[in-house]
Amino acid sequence: MTSIDNDPLFTSLCNEKTLQSQKQGFFNEFYQSVAENFTGKSARWLQDVYQKVPSDKERLRLIYEDPVVAYEVQGTLEHVEPVFRGKDAKFSWQRREQALKLLGENKLQQALIIACQAVMRAPGQGVDRYIDKGLTLALALWTRAEVFIRQLDGKRALQDLQLAAKCGLPVKQNADYYARVAKCYALIGENGRAEVAAKLFHQLSGHNNYALVRLQEDLEDLRVLKQETPSVEVERSLPKLAGEGENGEIMGASSKIKLAGSKEDPRGRYVVAAADLGPGEVILTEPAYAACLHAKYYGTHCSACFSRLIAPVACPDCCGVAFCSVACRDKACATYHRFECQYLDLMIGSGMSILCHVALRMVTQAGTPERVLEEGKMLRDTFCAHTEHRDPEDHFKRTLMTAFLLRCLQKAEFFGRRTTEAPEPTEQELEVGAVLLSALQSLQFNAHEVYETRITGEHRFDTAKVQYIGVGIYRGASMFNHECYPGVTRTFLGTAMILHTSRPIPAGAVVPENYGPHFMRQPKAIRQRNLRSRYWFKCDCRACAEDWPQMDKLPAKPRLRCPTEGCGNALAYPSKPSQRNAKCNKCKQQINLDANVKMLEASDQLCTTGAEMMASQPLEDERVDEAIELMKKGIALFAQAAHPPHKPTLVAEESLRSCFADKGNANRY
Repeated sequence: MTSIDNDPLFTSLCNEKTLQSQKQGFFNEFYQSVAENFTGKSARWLQDVYQKVPSDKERLRLIYEDPVVAYEVQGTLEHVEPVFRGKDAKFSWQRREQALKLLGENKLQQALIIACQAVMRAPGQGVDRYIDKGLTLALALWTRAEVFIRQLDGKRALQDLQLAAKCGLPVKQNADYYARVAKCYALIGENGRAEVAAKLFHQLSGHNNYALVRLQEDLEDLRVLKQETPSVEVERSLPKLAGEGENGEIMGASSKIKLAGSKEDPRGRYVVAAADLGPGEVILTEPAYAACLHAKYYGTHCSACFSRLIAPVACPDCCGVAFCSVACRDKACATYHRFECQYLDLMIGSGMSILCHVALRMVTQAGTPERVLEEGKMLRDTFCAHTEHRDPEDHFKRTLMTAFLLRCLQKAEFFGRRTTEAPEPTEQELEVGAVLLSALQSLQFNAHEVYETRITGEHRFDTAKVQYIGVGIYRGASMFNHECYPGVTRTFLGTAMILHTSRPIPAGAVVPENYGPHFMRQPKAIRQRNLRSRYWFKCDCRACAEDWPQMDKLPAKPRLRCPTEGCGNALAYPSKPSQRNAKCNKCKQQINLDANVKMLEASDQLCTTGAEMMASQPLEDERVDEAIELMKKGIALFAQAAHPPHKPTLVAEESLRSCFADKGNANRY
């Protein structure tokens, strides 16, 4: 793969998308107001002044100091103020009353949705004493706990009750509290604790024996109902890496892969197999260095770990994001969210892309400017930015976006309390800004979209669809080069990326990933155009060099592999049995293709049987693990017998991805 010139118009559009996702955002107006200053007499300012400045830091300094643009830049940045949706005790109270009404009508799912809204909008203890005597959040959690008990979800109900107690709910003399706690323990099978809570209820109710008997009957009813209701939640964990432990040079990688190439190599640094790899081997399980959720999923997924929200936990100050647990909330609020909290809505309103948010997150999660500068060198060494090839106007836009994000950091006191309200940065702030600006360039080439599998019907795979929910940056995964016929499948668990091999890869061969353009789905001309304009390289992979057809135009039979050891020549599939004896035009040996034909037939049968195990059966009868093993064998057998492309094998490789994705971020809707 080599760097090349791109289609200027399409490249410009691709570049813009990585900076701005919304044209109507105010950042575009900000840029236009500044750009008006280098037209006319200053029309060459970008080329003659800005572009000749040697570093990102100095270009950032320039826009605050050069009289051509400084007045407009600083004048706009002075108006940056917090914009976020705060708490509302009255709204929370109203939602709580609605939830109670729905609960009385046995509309449990609707009640849960409304109760969650009550929790999210409720201010903390004592913030608004005119409503609920300052206990709005505690009472919202109390109400949601009752909904969860009615839904037989004792674990989440107990969490809400414990949170309610921490938020000021009086529990010392509260018999009802211990009655609910007893029900929670009964639902999660901890009968000893349920009995202890029931005894406390008995004491606090004035030793009301009738009430105790009623409670014990309720506990037994809940146990029976829980046994009759199958659990649909599955505990998921990262799979074990193939080989002997973790790789020493690639974060989160197997010892069966290694780095090759160098910065001077036209291909850069890239991943090759350190040992023979079979299909379905786990070669990477890497947590995201930084990851951000798409804004449209702020209300449905955890902002920290991307898991689907069932009992959302709110930020104490804003209603913009939600977390799946107290642990995720506390971790976020102790690091990045305390700097982003009051500026999230402002950033969304700017129209900036999610890549800009990831760039900011790389800074805010570091916690201090000193830490940002420590990690900045590592980030520049790991992720290519191609600054020298970037159009000056595009670079200037990214510098302007950096100035906006830097102003948000200033206002959020990331740099501590400043001695001036002026936006002009200090030397330290300029250095942090340079890290931001580098990230705004490199993320275009190195970020990965994080997805979940959405299941909408009775059958897991028949109705499964990929939904992109966020974007992450991964140091190890960024080392994999692209091919239009990838050797790995990418799945996610939370924000962690998992790479499985999708086909056999011999030791020493490149282990290729796919950046989006796959030969099965896009013709060569479109793939090449997309890769040139989005990633700035010309792909010369095998699928491009041989111009493989798309899936619907593949020939019925593949080319067979010459059985002579070390030859590997591609031979036309014999249309008649009599043509299976032939002479290889590469190794010049007389060969017989009977074994290849039989292996290919066996491969097709294995892959077909595996696919049948995945679909068209009731959910409980889908045998995913067995399907994986059959397809792995079928794909490995094909590699011995024939050369790609081959439709049944390609379908099996995609089916493998679906099976592995089912063990990651998968949600039923």
